[in-house]
Amino acid sequence: MPFNKSQDPAIPTYFGWIDALRGLAAICIAVFHYTRFYMPSADVPVIPVAVEDVPYTAFLWPVYLYGEEAVRLFWVISGFVFAHVYWSRNTDFRQFAVARFARLYPLHFVTLIIVAALQIISLTGTGHWQIVGNNDLKHFFLQVFMLDTSLSLSDGNSFNAPIWSVSAEVFVYILFFATLPLTKRNPVIMSLLLSAIAYAALTVRPDAFIIGQWVFVCTVFFFAGSACFAAFRAFGGRSSRVGLLLAGLLVLGWLGFENQQHNVLLITICCSVVLAMALLESHFTKTANVMRFLGDISYSLYLVHIPIQIFVLLVADMVFDGDRSFAATYWALPVFLAASIGTAYLTNRYFEKPAARWLRRRFAKR
Repeated sequence: MPFNKSQDPAIPTYFGWIDALRGLAAICIAVFHYTRFYMPSADVPVIPVAVEDVPYTAFLWPVYLYGEEAVRLFWVISGFVFAHVYWSRNTDFRQFAVARFARLYPLHFVTLIIVAALQIISLTGTGHWQIVGNNDLKHFFLQVFMLDTSLSLSDGNSFNAPIWSVSAEVFVYILFFATLPLTKRNPVIMSLLLSAIAYAALTVRPDAFIIGQWVFVCTVFFFAGSACFAAFRAFGGRSSRVGLLLAGLLVLGWLGFENQQHNVLLITICCSVVLAMALLESHFTKTANVMRFLGDISYSLYLVHIPIQIFVLLVADMVFDGDRSFAATYWALPVFLAASIGTAYLTNRYFEKPAARWLRRRFAKR
């Protein structure tokens, strides 16, 4: 049955809890990357750092060890949100592309230039890169066109490394738009089918594929997210029915864990968390300001925390003779998070949103 939001008044117009979840996932990524402060250079990494040597390890050790998996949660959230937004409206490719470009590209380009400048200063002043290597002309142009991991041309992370996940997601956006007529008509079946096809492609993918494997991984999680929204909508957001689905997902996750199927476990965990947040939206409809704040800063936080780390390490090398002892202190992590969140807020308010509005108006006039 095609999706028609007007027939489902029980479906929220805005999922504040899921938006906040995106911000929390970005914070987890920043904490996971905290161990990069221990790296003497990009060529001599001290990764992984022993968990007991990192501040607040007593309660943050799961984030230090598994925080990178929050990227999969990003992708599931994206699939859920895209289904919620685009299954209920008619849009052409130009409108869709402009919205995505205005949302993602300005901040990506600015942080790319900033990181490139910092890395040049580092190589000139210290003789080595900070945190990531591959900061050459080839990888710069791959980053400019957001092809970092979407094509099998990259030699690894480069420049502002977190953009790799967005690079993979851009291809999935195109696939999502191309399959909109199918997913609108059969939301659950087509979403699950597209996710399953991508999963199958991962198991038989020849090395000659020019499309990077992370595009397929992203496709699996993205359309699992849209399937979550399709199921939530089909159940009318009812707690009893969605609760049964959550129970089934937990059983599937346990089976994946028992059979050492890492991706199955991750998919079920991410989908369960997103559906649980959607249920909270059904019962706690008033969106707190902090939830909107977390959702607003998520993309900015994701992209600004690595430039901050590179800058700090550059100062440590050029002013304090490469001393990294500050990373083991108990004040460094809170200061790093406060600086990253504060910078993300300012960036979102005074650059990200204004740039997106300007680009949308500019393309609208044309």
